[in-house]
Amino acid sequence: MSAEEGDAIIMKLIDYRLGFADAEKELLLTPEIFESAFYDPKNIENKLLHSWSFILSGRKGVGKSAFNSRIQYLAKNENEIVAVPLMLDDFPYPTFAKADCDNNIEGTKKYYDAWNFLLLFRIYKYLFEEMKITESNELSEIIDLLKKMGFPINLSFNTTVKNVSKLKMGANVGVFDAEYEVEFGHKPISFFERISTVVEKMTVALCDIYIPKKMYILIDGVDDLLRIKKKQMEILSSLLRSLDKLNTIFLTKNINVKILIFLREDILSKVSDPDLNKIKRDGYIPLTWTDDTENLKKIAELRLNIGNDGKTIHWEDIFCEKVDKKESWDAVLEHTLYKPRDVLQFLVTCQEMYPNREKLLSSEIRKALKTYSREYFIEEMKNELSGYVSDEIINAVPSLFQRIGSKSFKVSVLDEVLNDQISPKENSLTITKQLLLVLFESGYIGQLIQTNRNTESVIFKYRNTGANVDFSQKFLIHRGIQRGLGVIV
Repeated sequence: MSAEEGDAIIMKLIDYRLGFADAEKELLLTPEIFESAFYDPKNIENKLLHSWSFILSGRKGVGKSAFNSRIQYLAKNENEIVAVPLMLDDFPYPTFAKADCDNNIEGTKKYYDAWNFLLLFRIYKYLFEEMKITESNELSEIIDLLKKMGFPINLSFNTTVKNVSKLKMGANVGVFDAEYEVEFGHKPISFFERISTVVEKMTVALCDIYIPKKMYILIDGVDDLLRIKKKQMEILSSLLRSLDKLNTIFLTKNINVKILIFLREDILSKVSDPDLNKIKRDGYIPLTWTDDTENLKKIAELRLNIGNDGKTIHWEDIFCEKVDKKESWDAVLEHTLYKPRDVLQFLVTCQEMYPNREKLLSSEIRKALKTYSREYFIEEMKNELSGYVSDEIINAVPSLFQRIGSKSFKVSVLDEVLNDQISPKENSLTITKQLLLVLFESGYIGQLIQTNRNTESVIFKYRNTGANVDFSQKFLIHRGIQRGLGVIV
């Protein structure tokens, strides 16, 4: 904190506590910042906790994990709820793929019962190990049955996945079937019968177990599904169907449990099933900041007002009024994808570049925008491309844009420079279009559209979620990419 002038406290940029871009890390390391900076203008927290909705979806970096962390924060600081994080970032998809139904079921139902079993197992595990519910006969009976079938309650989640997958042909099938016959009076004739019958028994028993606090299972970490094949999308579709069914049972049977999933919008859009469309309509909460960018500004100002001894700081207190004849907030915003993470990263860049400045001039903001764009925004673009195109193409994209030599371009122009710079490909145009599609869907290029008045307008996906790519039209490179590449001086 700098010296005082009268009663006014003068703060330098280094004095601001901006926190972390990663909500989970912020909750762990600086929970006081997480609490102070959390902002929920659309009452999403209440919808997740108290309404039917169970899918929170949005683009990468819009704050889905912040709501996940928020529920965990509430669980730590309030006595009415418990939070059970279930991260699927290291989920063994190839192993789980063996757990599909063996009764010719296709699509979204293939892994439905396997998911039901895994999620119920996780609930029982928490009730027994964490909530220490030891006086319930129903709970004890299920725990004992699972153990005899080869599923002791102390199994890790991924080990449970492996054991479920082995029920088709693994060594534990005999043990499972023998105990199944003792419990149900006959041998199961299929994997489907094995799993579905046990799931039903676990579900019925759960109705009779007193759960003293509301339990929220928080599923996150499924971003890699964008980069995997059809079977993995079937796995996700089955998971959504399972969540819908289990949450319906929990609600109608007054079971004190709810399962939430935090999912990227581009992943959710790939789920195609008529029934799942109904699930999405009923249980889906979109998270976006494009409809009211003043809320994004509010997030920035909340960060700026952490630990400043009561003085209210506004954006204009730190940033000059105009940059390139635009309001400074608007000038910064057009270098983002309207995401809290982008805005926060810009603030961090300013703090790193000008730690001892109290207020930034327009020239300093332009320099900060260039650094932010080069070191953060372009790198974010490259991360978005990972898994869709080769590493060679990903690393080449910035130089491809520079070689085009224009802010706008047609497919043929990009295809030409791409073929000139990378190893020759047989279907180069297909690769070029795939690259453009990912860039358009993620917001790093926009679509130039000819209007009736012979003028051009631009459509960016992050501002118009219903927009579809048109390869016959020109494309426009996002201003943040332009700035980072030095196109904007």
